[in-house]
Amino acid sequence: MDTILSRKSLSSLAQLRQDFPTITADSDIYLDSVASSLTPTPVIDAMSEYYTKYRANIHRGTYDLSMRASERYEEAVGSVARFINAKPSEIAFTQNTTHAINIIAHTLDFTPGDEIVLTSIEHTSNMAPWVSMASAKGLKLRWYNAGRDGIVDADELTTLIGPRTKLVTMTALSNVLGTVTPIEAVGKACQANGTMFMVDAAQAAPHVPLDVRRINCDFLAFSGHKMLGPTGIGVLYIRESLALEMMPGMLGGGTLDTAKCDCPSLEECSLEYCSYSELPDKWQPGTPPIAEAFGLNAAIRYIEDVGMDVIEQHDRALTKRFMQALEQIPGIDIYGPRDPAQRMAVVSFNVGSIDPNEIGRILNERYRIAVRTGQHCAVNYFNDVAGHPGSAGNVRASFYLYNTEEEVDAAAEAISEIGTKLIRP
Repeated sequence: MDTILSRKSLSSLAQLRQDFPTITADSDIYLDSVASSLTPTPVIDAMSEYYTKYRANIHRGTYDLSMRASERYEEAVGSVARFINAKPSEIAFTQNTTHAINIIAHTLDFTPGDEIVLTSIEHTSNMAPWVSMASAKGLKLRWYNAGRDGIVDADELTTLIGPRTKLVTMTALSNVLGTVTPIEAVGKACQANGTMFMVDAAQAAPHVPLDVRRINCDFLAFSGHKMLGPTGIGVLYIRESLALEMMPGMLGGGTLDTAKCDCPSLEECSLEYCSYSELPDKWQPGTPPIAEAFGLNAAIRYIEDVGMDVIEQHDRALTKRFMQALEQIPGIDIYGPRDPAQRMAVVSFNVGSIDPNEIGRILNERYRIAVRTGQHCAVNYFNDVAGHPGSAGNVRASFYLYNTEEEVDAAAEAISEIGTKLIRP
């Protein structure tokens, strides 16, 4: 089992797995980490610490408890900023990736006829908000068809960028196919054209290094719960110049500098008489997810302790191993690129013409293996690209730093047995 070594405190995969309370000698094999990862004890402890030692609101009180909580919260902001090479002023906490994307969709100043470029492999959360905006504001959506394997060619995609293109928005790593997309090349093209660029990094953040300066993105979003952190917290990166310039789509406590609001009277009260708070408070209305920020801070420190390069290598190796095993099973239809260099962490497949939900049920009930089945919130991919409109989708197995080669092999063997029993010659 000792197939992964960290640079720092964790000496082996066996030792690492002891940090996850969900993993026991009798636990199921968990292969659904791109939906939500498991949570290590340090993250749970960090959240408990807030409730037991720091339970006060932040940035509101002049008493010690509030000030100590505020300091720890700001540590979390700093950790997130460091994690993606951003400034703390460019980091706003949200509910999740979906919330972050919607904030930008409802904030950008669109003009009828503006264009948005998307790909065919986007999650619904990076598709539906833009479809809604296009309908409401007379925008044009330009789609890049990534094909059945979900491979994005940067040169081809950038031909869709024109003088009316307001925004290019795309995933960094497909949640259905595991395809790694060329976000740096696309970001460079957007910068050259003066086009804003948004990256859905929900699936990339747990597995690969992210550097917003290298990517040249204006906006980037990801969630805590997919990268060892808690649910209920997401991250929205906004390039500082834009964060200062744009009017936030949501307002409330903390977003306005009330000391500088000088309305003549109640009847004449207007935002024209008010100033926004300093960044990033301008983009964070109300009480933020404080305990969750404590937890996300611990998750990032855990990832950094293991080493993102180690995690990426480990996840790529498991992905390759599982694909090679599936390719030996008759009747298996694998989705996505065959080249392991073009994908990671996710392998989706079908077993003959068997309903993928049935495969998932059997894996759960007979083999105690947890996988995801369905369309994985990628309706455009299945309906328009994969040629399966209205289909049940496929089976998705996904891997993370705590998974082992033995688990991958057990899953492949179980799928082979299912195929042998259910696929008729």
